[in-house]
Amino acid sequence: MNEKLFSQINTFNPWLKKTNCPILIPDHYIKRIQADKLIMPAWDKLVTVLIGPRQAGKTTLGKYLCQQIIQQGRFDQLIYLNCDSPVIRHWLDGAHIIDELIEEFELDRFIFFIDEVQRLENPGLFLKSLIDLQLPIKIMVSGSSQLEIKSKVQEHLTGRQFEAVILPLSFNELDEQFSLESQLLYGCYPQIAIGQEKSLLLSQLYQNYINRDILEILRVGNPVVLEKMMTLIAHSSGQLVNYQKIATDCHVSVSMVRHYFSILEKTFVIQNIYPFSGNKRSEITSNPKCYYLDNGFRNQALGNFSQLENRTDKGLLVESAVFQEILKYKVQHFLDYKIHFWRTKNGAEVDFIIYKNDKSIYPVEVKYQSFKDPEISRSFRSYIEAYQPDKAVIITQEFSRKIQLGQTEILYLPMRKLNKMFSYLNL
Repeated sequence: MNEKLFSQINTFNPWLKKTNCPILIPDHYIKRIQADKLIMPAWDKLVTVLIGPRQAGKTTLGKYLCQQIIQQGRFDQLIYLNCDSPVIRHWLDGAHIIDELIEEFELDRFIFFIDEVQRLENPGLFLKSLIDLQLPIKIMVSGSSQLEIKSKVQEHLTGRQFEAVILPLSFNELDEQFSLESQLLYGCYPQIAIGQEKSLLLSQLYQNYINRDILEILRVGNPVVLEKMMTLIAHSSGQLVNYQKIATDCHVSVSMVRHYFSILEKTFVIQNIYPFSGNKRSEITSNPKCYYLDNGFRNQALGNFSQLENRTDKGLLVESAVFQEILKYKVQHFLDYKIHFWRTKNGAEVDFIIYKNDKSIYPVEVKYQSFKDPEISRSFRSYIEAYQPDKAVIITQEFSRKIQLGQTEILYLPMRKLNKMFSYLNL
């Protein structure tokens, strides 16, 4: 092991030389909901795969898990390596590196945590070679692109991995010191949520995504078009996606627009949701709606951080945040419900349909406005009359109430109490 490599490994792992040096300083960790599931001994012999957008907290969560596992006595030490480093990346080329690590750092039972693993040339084969050694080591990896993780890693780890999606912080993970307005404007990336210069940090995060994920790693051919698309998607968020219009506005083909949509989805920037169809002739069943996975990222694409009271898109910011929280609850609790919207050919629409199974299909409407008495939109009433769900939810500004409409109990829930929706629906 050459001196430069040895020095870099020591820099990444200060606890190797200083036994009293913690792996993770407690002040740097916000409790993540997935942690309790991910820390279970059942996964010790599997590769733990943490995927999600850059700066969503994968590395911090991974180090927290490693620290807890070591404190429980299941393993003795951690080796953490980041593949963003060319020196590390070029060294990780075969299972022989394990012998070098064991000899150089006097290791026995240890956790091997490889950050941004998709940057290796053949990460799947490399990880398989480590597993085949059958040594008493725990392997943990992270990656910021589903596109590359699936193509480079997962095919070699079938049945040998436990995967978790790590998204920006949920409202449930942020305590009450973080205001709703701040979350709606600047989003929930950990460094943004706790930072002071939020707009500056978001600008840097946005540019890092463009320069690193898009240009350097994925080598997207026309990043200018992709950036323009991101702005157009931000403007039309929550509406039916019109691929042809976006293609015309960007002066590219529809196939390129669809390809770039796929890239944005696989790198956790946006998410398409598709219409719910109960096989009624009046329902649309084709084009999806699109939402950003973080409001701060969307507002950065728009270049707009005006206060909530001055926003013409205030309702959309709230609607987007509701979608994000429904999605985060799903991945944080390892659930398999689907998120749809409902729309008829006559224009009746319900913002979200949470589909758990054929007997548990719940409509959710976002009405971020003041109510004196319960109100039900014509569209929401149409859905309830058509499907007669047991429960339904209307998200409001401050109004709280339960009413009965036929067989359906409707909960009016203030946005600041959104977390109560999940227990109410038994998700």
